[in-house]
Amino acid sequence: MKKVKNLILTTVILALLGSCVDDYQDANPPRPKDGPYFTLSAGGDVLETPENGNFIGADQTIVFTLQVINCQGGIDSVGVTVNEEDLGTAEVNQASLNAVKSQNQGEITVSYTTVSQVLEETDLEIDVTLYDGQQEIDWFGRTIDYRKSATESYEVTLVVCTSTGLAGEYNSVANGYFGDGSGGPDAAYFDLQAEITITEIRPGLYLIDDMTFGLYPQLYGDQTVPGRVELCGDEISDKGDTDHYGDPFTISGTLNGDGTVNLTWQNTYGDRGTVVLTPK
Repeated sequence: MKKVKNLILTTVILALLGSCVDDYQDANPPRPKDGPYFTLSAGGDVLETPENGNFIGADQTIVFTLQVINCQGGIDSVGVTVNEEDLGTAEVNQASLNAVKSQNQGEITVSYTTVSQVLEETDLEIDVTLYDGQQEIDWFGRTIDYRKSATESYEVTLVVCTSTGLAGEYNSVANGYFGDGSGGPDAAYFDLQAEITITEIRPGLYLIDDMTFGLYPQLYGDQTVPGRVELCGDEISDKGDTDHYGDPFTISGTLNGDGTVNLTWQNTYGDRGTVVLTPK
């Protein structure tokens, strides 16, 4: 009788242990592998400036390089999303992806090409996502998704113009009018000469060290007024910058084939001028 009791007790214990093991397995599926880690760098037509950010123009291409440092689940695919969907097209270099697929490390290239016509300056945020090859599993009736990803973002400004050739040192000669304070002209001035420096902020965008071309410092005894202009092809236009009184300036002109520049400018006070810039 004692042997029978021992046999029954042993059977019960084994059954309980088996049940515990099943419960343990059910509650503790295999651990997923760590997600991918990569660095993202950009090349191609993009202009990267530490001071002013990154810039790209119409019909130009950014070439991204994903340097995959570690992907325990194996490299699987790459996705790209952009905050402004209609301003460009992204394409994964399939050959570079196939060459490293299922591996833990490698290099993948992705290109982003902007549209052929840009109507206004737009800030883009490009998100590049790397997915690993971990799969969904059915674990005791539960679907568990093991797939992991990592995303790196790149910010760039899509600009209307990226023309070059305006930067330099110039001798300036201007004729024009003092303002009457209400936007109209008053007394005239003639043959006002000055030295002007134009600096490239980025292709297409430039800084003039004095938008009055000598009027404020020489005839008013006031400070110079730096301001930005845009160069599209050979056409020059202002960016709406103001002087230290808050008066906006309008500037328009042409960069000529011989390097000279013809400009007209005006502010809301009424000051204005017609200017010829000659390279030094």
